Amino acid sequence: VKNEVDLQVLDLLGPKTEEDLIPTSKKCVKPDSVISNVRNTLNQKIKKEKNQIYEDDIDIAQNGIENKEPQTIKELMQKINFHKPGENYKTDGYVVTENTKKLLEEHLKITKGQVRTRFPPEPNGILHIGHAKAININFGYAAAKNGVCFLRYDDTNPEKEEEKFFISIKEMVEWLGYKPYKVTHSSDYFDQLYDWAVVLIKKGLAYVCHQKAEEIKGFNPPPSPWRDRPIEENLLLFEDMKNGKINEGDATLRMKIVLEEGKQDPVAYRIKFLPHHRTSNKWCIYPTYDYTHCLCDSIEHITHSLCTKEFQNRRSSYYWLCNALDIYCPVQWEYGRLNINYTVVSKRK
Repeated sequence: VKNEVDLQVLDLLGPKTEEDLIPTSKKCVKPDSVISNVRNTLNQKIKKEKNQIYEDDIDIAQNGIENKEPQTIKELMQKINFHKPGENYKTDGYVVTENTKKLLEEHLKITKGQVRTRFPPEPNGILHIGHAKAININFGYAAAKNGVCFLRYDDTNPEKEEEKFFISIKEMVEWLGYKPYKVTHSSDYFDQLYDWAVVLIKKGLAYVCHQKAEEIKGFNPPPSPWRDRPIEENLLLFEDMKNGKINEGDATLRMKIVLEEGKQDPVAYRIKFLPHHRTSNKWCIYPTYDYTHCLCDSIEHITHSLCTKEFQNRRSSYYWLCNALDIYCPVQWEYGRLNINYTVVSKRK
């Protein structure tokens, strides 16, 4: 067999040359040397791991938490550095007025420096996974900072709201393991919201407009021909709206402000001849989200108004409205909206 192999090698490589016949020097490696090198490597690795364990133990003893990635919503929220209650003026874009200091001092007396958040869904459908993210962020941040979170139903549109949605929303919050500090409704504040609308009119910052919805849609529409009508006339017309003397769709109350996206003079009140599930037939005018959102936050002395990025372009109206009425102004923070491929994450669709 050996002869056959030699013949095959000879046929493949050819005969040996003189260089092939020179003996090569081989360095003998002692087995003891190999074992020693392996032992040293293992000892160094063990020593390094022991030092890391010791450092982790020191960190746990000093800080009370393990040096690792957050495992819960609460742990994650503990790592977020939002502003401290009462330090609203330190955040980017926050509008400071001559009364800001006094209003923040009064706010701290009421909250005692406690973090306050809120989850404010509109009760017009079943919540989806995107709302689960919002619930966890609002309730989770409050829990992480030893604060409280309100569950506030944004019930300003009687056309689409049903009792079953109120029930299912609260059940979802509790199913996720949270208990609201208080359950409130935007409708709790309808009287106050109306009074503030009158204040805006008296300051020349709101007016009754007769343009149709399709005329004011889109970006940079032409100014309303009724934008500069007299204050007294606006007051009388707004009262007529409240008393049901103007048909639905024939008038709205608009605020004199341009949003970041270019939308001019957002609507504050519209007419709807529909009974409300809580106020019955007391009202036939209802406030919009743009008007209600920040004012309810102010009434409840919310410290951190946490919402998705789609509301970032409403931040200017949020701050403008609170400051126009000279009331406490919370801070709005935005986070990324949860989207899922190949499906629509929406309560309305």
